[in-house]
Amino acid sequence: MYRMRPVIRFSVYILGLLLPVLGIAQKPLPDFSVRELTKGKIQVSWNNPYPSCIQLAVQRSADSSKNFRTLFSAQSPELPTNGFVDNRPPAVTKWYYRIFYVLQGGDYYFSNVVSITSTAIPIVKEQPVIKTEPIPKTDESKVKTDLVKIYLKKSEIFRFTKEEYKRFKDSVNSKTKDGLRRINDNSVEWTPSEKKSKKELILVFRKDGMVRAFSKKAYQKFKDSVFYQTRDTLFAIDDRHKILQLFVPKHKEYISIYRNDSLLMQIENLLYKKFRDSISFKTKDTVYLITNNRADIHSFVPKYVWKPSMHVYTNAQGYVSISLPLARQHKYHIIFYDDDGSELFRIKTIRETELVLDKANFIHAGWFSFDLFEDDRLIEKNKFQLQKN
Repeated sequence: MYRMRPVIRFSVYILGLLLPVLGIAQKPLPDFSVRELTKGKIQVSWNNPYPSCIQLAVQRSADSSKNFRTLFSAQSPELPTNGFVDNRPPAVTKWYYRIFYVLQGGDYYFSNVVSITSTAIPIVKEQPVIKTEPIPKTDESKVKTDLVKIYLKKSEIFRFTKEEYKRFKDSVNSKTKDGLRRINDNSVEWTPSEKKSKKELILVFRKDGMVRAFSKKAYQKFKDSVFYQTRDTLFAIDDRHKILQLFVPKHKEYISIYRNDSLLMQIENLLYKKFRDSISFKTKDTVYLITNNRADIHSFVPKYVWKPSMHVYTNAQGYVSISLPLARQHKYHIIFYDDDGSELFRIKTIRETELVLDKANFIHAGWFSFDLFEDDRLIEKNKFQLQKN
């Protein structure tokens, strides 16, 4: 008798085990198609053979084998026919699509992959190369040496730019007999002339050159006018040479005054001390300087001091007493509140001059408040405390 070889027998046995599994795995896949409607718009259509489908999603990839991303999930996955339009596919020439669907019971499957080549190939324009000139570097040493320093008896008195120095030199050379001796490219020694003129003129200089030459009498008037009518300053180099320094006003600085983050006013720095003192002496508020340009006013908040009521209070036995000596002449009513502000009860009409209320009306120990009205007019708003038994 012919005997089956062991290897063949084992293969048949394995095939017998796999057939049921292969039979289960070979479910009909959704039939779907992909086509380009217009440039850049792809339509995906499918026929779903499973009424028990509970989820159906369209996925897309740019490389056909991985990196699939879900684009669309059908709201009615059980429909036999449906479709989806991909309006914004990536800027590549070929796209890949597949369908992922899940059946009742948990089984899920992927369809075959369908590719499509698009006619909407993005045109990439070559960007022109823009030639740029290198930004010239600033020569800091040149900037520093562009200034010309004027020395008088080894002391620096002026510092000019090249243009300012040219005007100053022309003024000195044309109007005086002073000497300007060049020390180096950026240093000049000014030597006032020792020769006295017949008129003994006094020379007044400013940064941009000589102002003018004055006689002694005229210089005295000029000096007085500068002193009394301006804020400029005159400096004496010697008996015949003076320097006029013009006054440069400082920029005014202000301090902003705030209260609860609201700007109240802005005052000059010089006036801040007077303002602070006036707040301190005339009010109970406090001023705090937060920064050099901001100050905050903190309003005075008086501490609340509780005063027992003369009309509603707890007596020696711990009960609530209401004392109204004029109860027969006026109409009184009272409203009681719990400590959280909720109304407990009210007494609409009080005719007795003395009335005692039981503790049971107030449910618990602690603080209670009340509003007392006389002839429908609120005459007292206060509170009292009930002690524990």
